[in-house]
Amino acid sequence: MVIARPVRQIHSRSCVSGSGQSQCSFLFDVSAKSYVSISAVCFVPGTNEGDYEIWSTPDMHERVHQTQKAWTLVAKGTHAGPRGIGYCVQLQRHVTIPMGERHAFYVTGHNANAVCFSTQSGSPNSGENEDLVIHLGHFKSYPWESQLSTGPFGHNGMQEFVGSLEYQVLQVHAVDHVLATATQLWQTRPFPDAQVVAQDGRTFEVHRAVLSVASPVLEAAWSQPLREGAERVLRIDAEPQVVEALLKFIYTGEETQDTDPGEMLRLAHMYGLPALVRGSAMRLAEDVTPATAVTSVRSLRPYREDPAVETAWRQLLSNIQSILAGDSGLLEDVLLSM
Repeated sequence: MVIARPVRQIHSRSCVSGSGQSQCSFLFDVSAKSYVSISAVCFVPGTNEGDYEIWSTPDMHERVHQTQKAWTLVAKGTHAGPRGIGYCVQLQRHVTIPMGERHAFYVTGHNANAVCFSTQSGSPNSGENEDLVIHLGHFKSYPWESQLSTGPFGHNGMQEFVGSLEYQVLQVHAVDHVLATATQLWQTRPFPDAQVVAQDGRTFEVHRAVLSVASPVLEAAWSQPLREGAERVLRIDAEPQVVEALLKFIYTGEETQDTDPGEMLRLAHMYGLPALVRGSAMRLAEDVTPATAVTSVRSLRPYREDPAVETAWRQLLSNIQSILAGDSGLLEDVLLSM
């Protein structure tokens, strides 16, 4: 459990785009001096209306700026302007930055002047307070192109982000203690009082109390009276690596990225784990390719009205629309799968 303080703000040194500069995209890094969770990004549009996307990655933007798979989409929408006035976007997925680490943000639009920035900075960063540093960044003329902005303008060829961030400082010691205890409990599982059995018969020792607190479905299952001499056993019809990933999430809250997201979504929905439902659904949506489009639609479609899946379903449809351009054969396969 993470206990959060009230929402704070950090503003860039330039509150308005005094230089009048704007481009299709702007990328910048944020360093955390405390354990923080960023909940909103406020930027200055360079157009009176338009679409926007905000992406994040746990890396420096200069290393991965042209690799879309390294980024996670955290917000998407349309603004109504006006140009030059700050627009605040609540992130659909909060970005948690541990103390001492550096993450990047990528604000982009579909217009050549979507995002304002400043070239007038004489400072080595865009903004700083006791919790965060907003580093100088780069603009791009086209999303995901291979080149970052360079030139004599700005500070050492970099420009200032114009806007602000909203965030919470998390209780560092409480977080560290809870995470360490949860991880140790998962890894050792001392004094178990039940078993979970996977499809192939592999057995996992577990604690009924832990599973019951996480899942009302599992609480109901463990509450059933036993016949004399019977053991506390729950059988899950899934591959052992998927069952192990499910249990690891219940104990630690950590998702396992190398498991089948469709299977994880099915089990998460079955056992009432909305956070895992959301994460698995977003993996399906973000990682969709021409080869996985049909499978991804089949996996997400049954749950598309679940509030935890709605954002991922919209993202999947948007991504597939881009993939389908000019591929009538794939379009037919997707339609038939629905």
